Amino acid sequence: MTLRLSNFEQQIDPKILQRGYEYFKDGCVTDVDDLGDGDYEATVEGSETYTVSLHIEGDEVTDYECDCPYDWGPVCKHVAAVLFYLQKDLLETEEPSQKKKRSKPKKESEAAQFKQLLTQLSADELKAFLSDVCAQDKSLRRLFITKHISRLYPESKELYDKQVEKLIETYTDRDGFIGYHESSQLGSAVYELVEDAKRCVEAGKKQKALYMSEAIIEGMIQVIDYADDSNGEIGGCLEEAFEVLEELAQADLDKSLHTEMFRWLLQHYKAKTMKGWDWHNDLMRIAISMVKTEAEKKRIRTDLEQIKPTGECWDWDYEHTQDLKLQLIRQTEDEAAVLRFMEANLDNSDFRKELLEKAMREKDYDRAEQLANEGVEKDKEKAPGLAEDWRDYLLQIYQATHRTEKVINLARHFFVDRSGRHQPRESYYKLLKSLIPQEQWQKYVDDLIADINKKSRWDWDYERTAEIYIWEEQWDNLFDLLRKYPSFYRIEEAEKYLADDHAEDLAMMYRNLIIDYMPDHVGRDHYQMVCKYLRRMAKLGYKPMALELAASLKAQYRNRRALLEELARVF
Repeated sequence: MTLRLSNFEQQIDPKILQRGYEYFKDGCVTDVDDLGDGDYEATVEGSETYTVSLHIEGDEVTDYECDCPYDWGPVCKHVAAVLFYLQKDLLETEEPSQKKKRSKPKKESEAAQFKQLLTQLSADELKAFLSDVCAQDKSLRRLFITKHISRLYPESKELYDKQVEKLIETYTDRDGFIGYHESSQLGSAVYELVEDAKRCVEAGKKQKALYMSEAIIEGMIQVIDYADDSNGEIGGCLEEAFEVLEELAQADLDKSLHTEMFRWLLQHYKAKTMKGWDWHNDLMRIAISMVKTEAEKKRIRTDLEQIKPTGECWDWDYEHTQDLKLQLIRQTEDEAAVLRFMEANLDNSDFRKELLEKAMREKDYDRAEQLANEGVEKDKEKAPGLAEDWRDYLLQIYQATHRTEKVINLARHFFVDRSGRHQPRESYYKLLKSLIPQEQWQKYVDDLIADINKKSRWDWDYERTAEIYIWEEQWDNLFDLLRKYPSFYRIEEAEKYLADDHAEDLAMMYRNLIIDYMPDHVGRDHYQMVCKYLRRMAKLGYKPMALELAASLKAQYRNRRALLEELARVF
């Protein structure tokens, strides 16, 4: 987001703002450089030292970045500290209309200086420098060797295993953990290998692409549990490497390479190398896509048969196994075999849904209804969400077969009990209104409201009752409900419907809520909200009432400085 240098305090989380101010006040902001053209760079020293870069145009901070690991919001405490520094440096002048001229000379950024030096130094100078630095820095030396190790050894799977292993060693600390920044750096380095593997596929170097992707997957799966992968870099490398395998599986591999890759996939699936991750099932999924012989089909079936149902409500492993078995049948057998397998395994909700939708497409509504009703009975106790899915299918079936009474019953169920799980609640309401005789509709609405509130966890389900009054344009009922259960948000939402006839009442509701709200709510966010509703009182046509209340608040809470500042901005 864009920040205003003159009042960025209003745009940043108060806790972050306070920490940034403490850093600024303690002199932690150092080496502030004006790079020219609105670019600034500063160092912030704390438990560690971080670099903050900003771009400022006039009073607007249009771009800012910090190399710290904070990722819970748009602005970290280090950026806030530098903003405080620059606000004081750029805006606090003797003449408010003029900015203080900076005497510090502009200089090029480090990145620009680096590029310039690369063009000026000779190859021998660069080699000498690199030799000296690598002699002193083992991590850099290891990274250099890893990057270029393929120049030293013949191409093999072991070569790429070593390359990935060296990269992991480079970024792993003495306790065997890879921190946030190191994970990002490791991910970037490995991602280059992945891109190289993709280029190899395109160039027809399939053996090399397979070696690289296998080495990346084997290496990165070992470290993902011992790394701070908050940014998803390591997981992303694994995803990309699996994409390479999928491309290879669909490529025209020679027999030996096909066999090698097929065996590798099943070896790691059987060893459960990636158990607990989706990649575990991806191994088998890719292997199935490669099946060409009866022997390969038999081996996959044997491996899948080892996984038995546990009897638990959500037996994910077995359900995934069923999905893989179905994929194998689709790959190697005819449609009749596919249907037989799904019919024999209707406990798998995906199979039931597929068969149900097939029956509906074919207008076999008796079979569709049977599948849906069986699903409701099976799942209503242990998996009520799935039972609702089956009821939604039943609603579609009843509509298609013109069974009005059953449609009404299910539409009412979804409207009252499930809050519009499958469709917007209003669609169920409109469906009911289209089916109930007009002379019975008002009584039906009253019964709906009574039913909704009888099943509510609260004294009254305001939101759903208010919806009905709005749809029916029963404004007096809506006003009576609002008066009984007022809140800032509810009044604001109701203004568009009630302001013409009840403006004074709404303004008075705002007034009473503000008076009740103020004693127990302290802080600028709360004061800004109160001021928002003072403005809405004025917008309703009752500015004198709002001014009188604002004056009363200033007097009653004269020690709340932030409140006085916010009230001063209202009118």
